[in-house]
Amino acid sequence: MIISAMSVISPYGLGKAAFRDGFTAGRSALSKVDVADDLPYVEAGVVDGEAVSALLRDDCDLNSRSQRFIGRPSSLAVGTLALMLREHDLLGEYAPAQRALVLGGDLTTTDRAMDLMYDSLTEELPYHVNAKQLPSTAMNFPTTQCAVRFGLQGPNSTITSGRVTGLSVLNYARRLHRAGRAPMVLAGAVEDLNARRSWITWHGLAGQEPRPLGEGCCVFLTESAESAAEHGRTPMAEVLALEFGTTLDPARATEALTTRIRRALASAEVDAADVDLALLSGVDGDAEHAAVTGVFGADTPAVFPGDLIGDTAGASGAFQLAAALSDPAAGLAVLTAVDPDGQVGCGVVRILSRH
Repeated sequence: MIISAMSVISPYGLGKAAFRDGFTAGRSALSKVDVADDLPYVEAGVVDGEAVSALLRDDCDLNSRSQRFIGRPSSLAVGTLALMLREHDLLGEYAPAQRALVLGGDLTTTDRAMDLMYDSLTEELPYHVNAKQLPSTAMNFPTTQCAVRFGLQGPNSTITSGRVTGLSVLNYARRLHRAGRAPMVLAGAVEDLNARRSWITWHGLAGQEPRPLGEGCCVFLTESAESAAEHGRTPMAEVLALEFGTTLDPARATEALTTRIRRALASAEVDAADVDLALLSGVDGDAEHAAVTGVFGADTPAVFPGDLIGDTAGASGAFQLAAALSDPAAGLAVLTAVDPDGQVGCGVVRILSRH
């Protein structure tokens, strides 16, 4: 499976060029948070909502009312796909049933679900809620909105596995390709920024120093090399290996991740010395960094994209991949993830071109 196109909406702006330019320059996209918002951090990586709104209005014919209905996570996802379709005529190249979508996230739609629950508990009767809001509380709502807007009638899946989501999405897309379910799979992840996600994350850290949060969406076009050549696309990257594991003891996260990194390298048939760059999810930076340093040594650059754009949670793996595709020094990249619930993951990706 290769990656032949990328689309990004990030705190740097709309499009992959904005992300690439900001990331390669090492420029922070974090901005000050209004103290009146009463959030547990002072900076955040925020996407320009007005720019996304204009994109949806111009490319998707979604007015302000429709945008409020679908919510911010769906707006980010639909907008990112719209940018992809500006460059590639996927709707013309593939029949509706051949267009598959796999989209991941972590706390997307949680905000809407909590609104609905609050109304159910505080209104005169439990069913005195806004029924129109109910669909947008489902975790697969952004994925289905993308499918509806762009006629994606092939396999349609939502993945939510914490920090490992980005790698899980790639694995799911790879399985669809191997099973012959779809010649083209759009694979990505989205995470939005809101007060409830902020406080849920803060409480989940159990009093640790809160890191700035971020939001955004990345979508990658995955297909075979033959399909890319047929449609005149130059492969950007090849996914060589993906490995996953679980540890019940958080103190053993480094050990578990080290094992998966070594398995991934063996599966990809590459040596640790060949790796140019390691990209970390960063929720447990110490565990990840210890595993990466233990396998590759201290000389291999280890990068946490969240330092520049904020912690994007379920979308962190997608942004790690986007960063690898944007880094001019990356020929062979390793993506790692550690989730507080004990999940660990590793991916090995060979960068073929940047465009």
